[in-house]
Amino acid sequence: MKPQKENTGIAQTAMQTAHLAIDLGASSGRAILGILGGTPKLLELEELHRFEHAGVPLPTGPVWNLTDIWRNILIGLKKANQYCTSEDLRLASIGVDTWGVDWALLGPSGELLALPHCYRDPQNEPASQKALDLIGGFEELYSRTGIQLMPINTLFQVFARFEAEPALFEAAEQFLFLPDLIHFWLSGKVRVERTIASTSAMLSLETQTWDFWLLRKLGLPTSIFGPIVDSGTTVGTILKEIAEVTDTPKDLQVIAPGGHDTASAVAAVPAQIGEGWAYLSSGTWSLLGAEIEQPNTSPAAAAEPFTNELGVAGRVRFLKNITGLWMVQELRRELNEKEENEYDFAQLMEAARMAEPFRTLVDPNQDEFLAPGDMAEKIRLFAERSSQPVPETVGDLVRCSLESLALCYQRTLSRMESVLGCSFSVLHIVGGGCKNSLLNQLTSDALNRTVICGPGEATASGNVLVQAMGAGQIDSLQELRRVVVDSFEPVLYEPSEDREEWEAAIARFGNLSAPDPI
Repeated sequence: MKPQKENTGIAQTAMQTAHLAIDLGASSGRAILGILGGTPKLLELEELHRFEHAGVPLPTGPVWNLTDIWRNILIGLKKANQYCTSEDLRLASIGVDTWGVDWALLGPSGELLALPHCYRDPQNEPASQKALDLIGGFEELYSRTGIQLMPINTLFQVFARFEAEPALFEAAEQFLFLPDLIHFWLSGKVRVERTIASTSAMLSLETQTWDFWLLRKLGLPTSIFGPIVDSGTTVGTILKEIAEVTDTPKDLQVIAPGGHDTASAVAAVPAQIGEGWAYLSSGTWSLLGAEIEQPNTSPAAAAEPFTNELGVAGRVRFLKNITGLWMVQELRRELNEKEENEYDFAQLMEAARMAEPFRTLVDPNQDEFLAPGDMAEKIRLFAERSSQPVPETVGDLVRCSLESLALCYQRTLSRMESVLGCSFSVLHIVGGGCKNSLLNQLTSDALNRTVICGPGEATASGNVLVQAMGAGQIDSLQELRRVVVDSFEPVLYEPSEDREEWEAAIARFGNLSAPDPI
């Protein structure tokens, strides 16, 4: 296997193709070019453009600044074509993935009718309770959709907006998720991609398309919910206007990858055939799960609850959402607002490495830690309520967050093994969090099993390779993963010897954690 190359020229072969991944997270976006070619086929990535973005508060709730996101996408597309021209490559396709659940409405002319609200909109919480009452409760919803209960689910978001502004829906012609919207702006073609739609709690597990019974129960207009296509589908050819402003080829194809960033990331897990593996997509959110053949909505799965989202090539991503590195990101943001010396993540990790182990633990899945603001104070208050030492230093706060997250992974994996009736010998960690060596070692220690990290750019890799699959250059998900194995060098972590301390911490964590809400 060979390591990923960064910022290097790439030797040309006749078999090479270039595909542009637009990877949008909830706080930043990247334009990453993937060059595929050779025998065996290898993938190399070039990050060409990176930008930050954030939700913007309005009187009606927080919204996404889509015009700035779109402007940066066009910059990334133009840079991709410039790079390909300089390297004598031909840019063949572009595809977009984003975070899950957020959505938009188009009018009959294709006009965006309103800025999409951020999934952390506080209006979603009361709307979720009212919607559940109309549907008949969580058990009914879960049996139909297989999606875990979270107020951010698209179903509750749509219901909240419909209750607040029904005229908006009367004017709407088409409902889209955010990657579908960007694909529409690129190509002029409306397509809803299946993996991003599966995050919504609006799809029937049985048919893998819209659950119209569910939508009618909430009084939502069903005419705006159009056909759904699989990842790898060619949406269309880039619009003439977009090609001209970005200097890109007029026959550039817009191909839907796994529109949900986690679907693209899981597609790029470098798993071997026959290996008993689970995955962790590690970033602001952590998504820990397994790839299974059929959805699991058993009473045990509902009791947790685990979610059944759709993946590339018809696989099911059986997983649970966990707060992830959000707590550390919030601590850093608050510290840098209050102190003159700005902390970077490396400094925070070093402070945590030097702090006392297992001093204070919290349950990162508690609602109080999901909301922005006052993260340090929330941790301190949790410590007081649970009769633990209150964190005193920056290192205490960060170590508490990381150890608690690793223990949450352990609890989630153990429960998933129980629900599925199997065990996993290996955990694959992909995404930005796989570069966090301290958290990865803590995770291996907590799980008492091997952790394999990489690729760090799994989402972009999966995005690019699913585009290549749609273009006929890769035959199957198995071949796609073979390319990942051959192209990137993994980093392995093995559990340490101090098992007694970790078993005590696991027991302690279990005693302080409240059950997940259902």
